[in-house]
Amino acid sequence: MSQTSEAEQALLERYRRARPDGRVWRAGGNPLAGGSGHDSWRLEPYPVVFERARDIYKWDVDGRRYLDLWMGHGALLFGNAHPAVVAAVSRQMEQGQHLGGVHRLHFAWAERIRDYFPSCEQVRFTASGSEAAQLALRVARVATGRSRIVRVDGHFHGWFDDCLAHMLPAAAAGFNPGVEDHVGIAPPLDLAATEEELAVGDVAALILEPGGGSSGSLAWSAEHLSALRALCDRYGSLLIFDEVISGFRYHLGGVQAMSRVRPDLTLLAKIAAGGMPGALVGGSAELMSVFDSRRLIHSGTFNGCPITAAAALATLELIGDGEPLTRANQAAADLTRSINAAAEAAGVDVGAYAQSSIFHLVIGARARDLSISPGAAMVQLAAQHAPQHRLLRMALLLEGVDCHANHGWLSARHSRASLDEAANAFSRAFEHLRGIPAFTLNACHNAMQ
Repeated sequence: MSQTSEAEQALLERYRRARPDGRVWRAGGNPLAGGSGHDSWRLEPYPVVFERARDIYKWDVDGRRYLDLWMGHGALLFGNAHPAVVAAVSRQMEQGQHLGGVHRLHFAWAERIRDYFPSCEQVRFTASGSEAAQLALRVARVATGRSRIVRVDGHFHGWFDDCLAHMLPAAAAGFNPGVEDHVGIAPPLDLAATEEELAVGDVAALILEPGGGSSGSLAWSAEHLSALRALCDRYGSLLIFDEVISGFRYHLGGVQAMSRVRPDLTLLAKIAAGGMPGALVGGSAELMSVFDSRRLIHSGTFNGCPITAAAALATLELIGDGEPLTRANQAAADLTRSINAAAEAAGVDVGAYAQSSIFHLVIGARARDLSISPGAAMVQLAAQHAPQHRLLRMALLLEGVDCHANHGWLSARHSRASLDEAANAFSRAFEHLRGIPAFTLNACHNAMQ
């Protein structure tokens, strides 16, 4: 066994020894299909099993504390269990957790969304972002009488067939046969290719993440969004902005406010739902009238759940004039600088960049002399180095930090002290990775020659 192989084995062994909570994961033969409830939570040989969370920390079943840089997949702008949100949810629980009909908070929540997003004259609530995306596509098809959808490569809109078409072989992924026939795909920031897809005809809508796909891994441009608006108008297709991530994180009014580009339909969730299960589709009153005519069937037991509505209203009250977003953005910028400095000091080929309050981790960019900034090259590197990102996450967990394998979210609650804590944890984690070829700059340079 080579020395570098031993370095990786040593990290894996340290992780196993530190994970007595694996017994919980294995207990009873593990009744969780696939080992978890979300693909990104998986971690071999077994993931951390968490017990509780408060503010910017969470604890596993053995009482170990972790700095939370996951922040509920970006849904928590004020950390876990913020007192104002807890109080609002508790008050609503006392009045009923499910009223089985239209309730007062429905109106209040919808009105607050409209205040921030003028394009959302009317909204329809769903229980998840994936459902909201599927509903928006259905609205577009009913409203236009067309069947095709165009989406942008690298942009994520949930796990339903239309939104994953062309990402995986249809048959192997269990997609509806023929789904790829009515879904076109365009490269990011490629106006000519997008127009080619729209020109095919019968396109009900173009759907994209206006703030850059893959949680902001990709770049975005106000000029490009404006050009897409013009293209959709020219070809009679609706423009759908998926602001599930960017809404209330990039800007109070989302990327549509930053770019001054008004979409036909908007998707919101995560922060917009107060960090609770819930989402919505918003659009003009004219467009949303498809629900009045009963041409579109839409139901769902937990659509606009009162508990979620209460959490959402409390969260939007905390956001106020947007100052918490500014704090979170600054935290991400500061942490990114610290990660890059720590990587350089340790001599490991890890880099970081941020968009808004989301930071991204990149492995192998320096060996290739690539600019560490939003773009397709960074997304490709993340895919190529998936096994190494798993090792990086293990090393961070050993040092008391939990984040997604290749990115993380900051909140308005991350203080200077917590950012210093994170920076020190990254420094120690990089020491675990020294000697593993993909992380060692000299080894990377030699491999490229």
